[in-house]
Amino acid sequence: MENVLIWPKEYPLLVKGLIEQNGAFILDALEAWPACRSTEEDDGVCTTVLPPIYYLTWLMPLEPFEECFFQHISEYDEDAQQYITAVKDYYYENDYTPESLVLLLCQRLEKYASIAAQAAINTPLSLIGHLFTKRYFTVIEHALNAGSKISAEDALAIWQEVDFRERFSQFVPESVGDVKRLSELAAEKVAGGKDYFTLLTQVSPDVDSAVLLEQALLAHLSFDTAKQTMAMRFIEQGATGTLSDENNKTAFMWAVEKGYVNLAQTLLDKQDKKLTDKLGNTALHYAVIAKNEPLMVLLLKSGYDFRVRNNEGLSCYRLAVSLKATQLVKCLERDFGIKELSPDGQFARIKKVHALHAFVTLLLPLQLFFFFDETLAIKSELTLSLTMLSVICFFFAMSLKRCALYPHIKHPWGLFVLRCFSFLSLIAQLGLASIVALATLSELV
Repeated sequence: MENVLIWPKEYPLLVKGLIEQNGAFILDALEAWPACRSTEEDDGVCTTVLPPIYYLTWLMPLEPFEECFFQHISEYDEDAQQYITAVKDYYYENDYTPESLVLLLCQRLEKYASIAAQAAINTPLSLIGHLFTKRYFTVIEHALNAGSKISAEDALAIWQEVDFRERFSQFVPESVGDVKRLSELAAEKVAGGKDYFTLLTQVSPDVDSAVLLEQALLAHLSFDTAKQTMAMRFIEQGATGTLSDENNKTAFMWAVEKGYVNLAQTLLDKQDKKLTDKLGNTALHYAVIAKNEPLMVLLLKSGYDFRVRNNEGLSCYRLAVSLKATQLVKCLERDFGIKELSPDGQFARIKKVHALHAFVTLLLPLQLFFFFDETLAIKSELTLSLTMLSVICFFFAMSLKRCALYPHIKHPWGLFVLRCFSFLSLIAQLGLASIVALATLSELV
């Protein structure tokens, strides 16, 4: 369907009346103005006649190559076209802008035809929406001040213009045609993480703002296109970042993963430092995933536990190692004394500790064998030496187990039994060494 806009032959007379402030011309043009409606022809063409104010916003028909909803066709002659062109040139040369000239003509037209009445006519193109596409914000203000109503969709679109938002707010909700519809649209935008919260509170003052703010912050931070400045607006209005998504990942975790240091500092005191998501990750894990050293340091200093492991068994240190985040690993080791072994290293450490305990355990029967061997002449020396070796091995094994690097994982019960046998073996060896030592001393005396 091709949309054609008809420029009535009465238009030049209207412009002439407005420029020369001739009421007779204006009234004649308005009285003869064709009915404002759209008519579908058999050849697939839809012709439209709009209220007079629409034409004033263009001043002249657009060329075919100029982007517009309509293809413009005029019904007046070349002389009239030249007159309008001359009017434009005259005002532009006298420091008028396209918008200020349109405003002047609309103000003069208002004395004869209500802008609100013209805007209320059902047309394929809304007046406020059309003015917004042309960025005629002063004309929009004039139309709203004159009592024009704005649709919910147009209001939502205009709200995106941050610089115009304060001026537009004075007309909300009084100038909105369907407040309920605007409330629904604004709520959807807020839930999607968009900056429509202030608009929503204006049209729905009874809305549960706390819940909506939390939902908006969470939704916004989960987007790839999230911006810290936008998220801070929700926080300034009361959001805490504690709401979590279906994976139990909070808005704060999303912020940390994106590396938003300022935002994390602002929300840090409101967070549960023990909270994990479905993957077992804390906010500290996400700081490591982001490879953000300042954030990682901030969370560690605030009390986040570096020993917490996610579902893959990775602490923040092991996660940094697996991600090859060398700078984070160095920071953890240098500034916090945190260092953990790799899975192979953990197995080797467990193996070494229990090998020493096994050695201590085996030294007892070996000592007993030597002690009761009547052919051995250096029983005392050998007993004392092996006992000293057992003491050294036992306490070395204990120091390795108590070291921060020793893996805190559940061991098989057999290893616990081995450590018990090692302890009993050491006690027995010390007892045997005491007997040997006393016997040697008695011989000397």
